[in-house]
This record gives sequence, structure tokens and C-alpha cells, in this order.
Amino acid sequence: MNPAWPPAAAAPAGGAPTLVFVHGWGFDAGFWDAVRTRLQAWPQRTLERGYFASRPMPDEALPEGPLVAIGHSFGYLSLLAQLARRRPQPCAWISINGFARFSAGDDFPHGVDPRLMRRMRSRLAVAPAEVVDEFRRRCGAAPAQAAPCLSMLARDLQAMQALDLRDSVRRRSAPMLALAGSADPIVPVRMAAKALPACDIDWLRGGGHLLPLEAPEWCAARIAGFLSRHGLAPAAQAGSRASRPTFAAGETVRRSPKPRSSGIGMRFGAAAHGYDRHAGVQREVASRLATRIARLDLPARPRILEIGCGTGLLTRMLGALFSEADWTITDVSPAMLAQARRHLRLGGVSRYQVMDGEAPRLEGGSGRFDLICSSMALQWFEDPARGLARLTALLAPAGHLAVALPVDGTFAEWRQAHEAVGLCPRLIPFPRPECLRMACEDRPVRIEVEHLVDECGGALAFLRGLKGVGATASREDSLPLSLAALRRVCAEFDRAGGRCSYRIAYGLWRRPGGPAHQDTVS
Repeated sequence: MNPAWPPAAAAPAGGAPTLVFVHGWGFDAGFWDAVRTRLQAWPQRTLERGYFASRPMPDEALPEGPLVAIGHSFGYLSLLAQLARRRPQPCAWISINGFARFSAGDDFPHGVDPRLMRRMRSRLAVAPAEVVDEFRRRCGAAPAQAAPCLSMLARDLQAMQALDLRDSVRRRSAPMLALAGSADPIVPVRMAAKALPACDIDWLRGGGHLLPLEAPEWCAARIAGFLSRHGLAPAAQAGSRASRPTFAAGETVRRSPKPRSSGIGMRFGAAAHGYDRHAGVQREVASRLATRIARLDLPARPRILEIGCGTGLLTRMLGALFSEADWTITDVSPAMLAQARRHLRLGGVSRYQVMDGEAPRLEGGSGRFDLICSSMALQWFEDPARGLARLTALLAPAGHLAVALPVDGTFAEWRQAHEAVGLCPRLIPFPRPECLRMACEDRPVRIEVEHLVDECGGALAFLRGLKGVGATASREDSLPLSLAALRRVCAEFDRAGGRCSYRIAYGLWRRPGGPAHQDTVS
């Protein structure tokens, strides 16, 4: 029989509890900065797990008096273990992307296979920096900037594999807030629900594993509102607008105030490491766009801006066309950009910048480019026509804009499989080819639409492929299908042939002015 769970501390009278923050595996205390600055009305303490040599060793001392335990990912599990026998207990618990069990078992099939964790521990002993950076890339974060502390990382990785504190969650006597992302690559939806038993989870649609970095305003608003509802706000803040999440009229509480590009960057960042293995269609489209670019009237050493470089599929092909160029290579995902930079070898001058191409803000001035190009990225723009118009403004006289993107009619077979079983697909709406013409109504444009068929080999392979390239965003007004419904859709998709088609639009613009180039690429 489990020992009785100690009672929770009483709510403070007139004061406020101390917020105790604990970060997850592979990160440091600075992970919480964006959330903490939005909760300055509360006293705070951040515990450092000591995963990096440049950081202090873990500070296990907890503040006196009432506290609120806030843990991200493994940080929540570590707080459960650390506070198991503390009296009194925290007056509230907050889990963000958290879990009370991580490793799979007979009664927890949704967890991570213990064999994978053992393999990770073995690799950690040999190449700790490589293991940590690979994990961070899966999360959607940039590589660590400090040397890893092997002993601390190994200790907590072993704890993550061994601990099962789900009973502690069930028996808690204090209120609890659980926040999670519906596109979390580390703790997927089904695992999260089972790893936090008897908890209602507040989901951020499209959110990943790093919600405090991805959506700090959303997290802070949920935390402040939760504490206020339970009488845990400072006296001066209680009942005020500052202590409650605010929403526009008619807005549902599940809407995220985060920038659109943040969630996209997180999803693609999580897929960066294995992207090229799944990017068959993306590679073919990049090749066809590069062929069109090769026929353009461009100088031998052009100034090139690429939007949404990914891992560098198109960039590498253009590098074969131009032995020398002035390159500005951008992507919304730091992990994708890092992957491209690691593997590209380009002639001339190269600069890499994390940037949302729909609202370009180039470092060192606006710049003027002989070629602006993008392959399989513009479908993620909220308003492709307006985004393209902004990009054409960055063209030099006689400069070219060349883009390729999937348009309306893409994934028709997947949509039809949903409709055949009476369901509405969660696909994002692909833009119509006409949006390319609308972008620059006063400038010449050539639009070509081609049909590609991906013989993906069935529904499961199709879904794995989308996940493998990070293309897992769905309509904001949709909910995940139940397992039974998804099985019906997959069966219908397979029955119809198990293939999926893409309609790819290629758009080519040229800005008027300037003399024709005498030294063009042939």
C-alpha cells in the first residue's frame, strides 16, 4: 500500500506562494526566462539541474513557506520525486509537457520503449554532446551552447526510465494545471493523457514539446488564471485583469496568442534530423524548380535570397548552378537552418538567418536580390499573395522571383478517404494557384501547375512521411480523430490505392528595369 500523500499547504493569506520552476532534461534554468518575466507579481525560485558545465550544480534547497511546483517535461517528474515526502505539500502543481511516467511497461504501453532509453544511455556515455543536441533537435531547439555534464545527464536519464509516480498524481491533495501540445514529438497526445492520470489537460493546438519557449504568453496566462482561480494570486493582483488570461470577444480559451511561425518552426525543427529520408516529393519539386531557375537571365554571381531552405535541398542544386554567389539563406526553424548550414558547401559569400519569410526582416538592411526563391514553403503563409508581394519588393531591377508550392487539390485522395466515411479532414487549406497571380497583378508572371503522384504504399507510410518532414499542422478548428475513426480513414485510403497526389504550382516573376545580363547562366 502506498503511504498517504501529505496534505497540501494552505493558501497564503494576503501574500503569494513562491513559484518553483524546474526545467526538463537537456536544458537549463534559462529555459524559463520568457515565462518568468510574465509572472513577476509572484516570488520565484528556479532550480538548476546542472546538465551543463557552465551552469552551477543543482540547488536542491526549496524556499520556506507555501510554494507552487512548476515542472517542464522531466522537470515535473523530478519535482514529484523530490517533494514526495515534503510537509506540507505544494499548494498547487503545474505540469507543462510533463509526465509522471516516461518508460513503457505492461500497464503503460504508450510510453517510450525501454530499449531505446538504454541505447540512449549507452550513447550518452560515449558522445554526450551529440546525444544532447540530437534530443534538442527532436524537441525543436537549437544545439546546446555549453559542454554537457555527463554525470548529471546520465543520472536523470536513468531516473526517467525507472520512475513511475502516477499514483502520486492520483493522490494529490492540491489543485493541478496540466498544459500540453497536440503536436508534441516527445510526449504525444495519447501518452500524455495516460502519463498524467486523473488530470484534465489544456491542449495548445499544434503546440510542440517546448511550450514555455514556443508560447510563453499562452503558458503564463494559463498559470496566472489558474492561480487566481484558486486564491493563490498576490493580494494586489487577485481579481485584476493582470492575473487572468485575456481573450478577444468571441475567442475560445484554446486559441494560442503565439505567432503562426512559432508552431511551424517547432514542428519542422523536430523533423530536421531525419527530414531528408522522407523528402522524396520535396526533392523532386526542388529539382524541377532549379531547372526553371537555370533558364532565367541571371548574372554569373547573383545575389540570392532563399525562403524556407529546410535542410538545403534547393540550395544544394542552385550551388551546382552558381560557382559563386552572394547567398542569404533563411528558414523559420533554427534546427532546419543548422542542418542546412552543416551540410552545404557554397561558393561565394553565405549568410544564414532565422526568419519568417512571410514578414521578411533581413539583418543588415533590406537588401536587393537578383533571385528570390522558395520551394515547398509558401503554403504555410497565412496570406501567400501578400507575403509574395512583400518579397517582390526586395528584388533588384530585372530581378527574378521563383517559387514552387502545393496548391488546392493536393492530398485529394486523403480528403476523399475522410469524406467516404463521413468525416471532415484536418488538412490545412492549400492556396489556389490564382493567389500567385494576385501577388503581383502589375507585373508579368508565369504560372505552371503540375501533377505529381506519390506511391507512398499506404496510409501509415503516408502519415509517417508527413511526420518525417514536419508537415503535421492541421486546421485550428479541428480536433484529432479518435483511433477508431483514423483506422476507418486509413482503411478507405488503402482500399482506394494507397497513393497520394500533389498539385504543384511554379510561379516565376521578373521585376522590370535594368539591362539584360550579358553573363547569364546557361
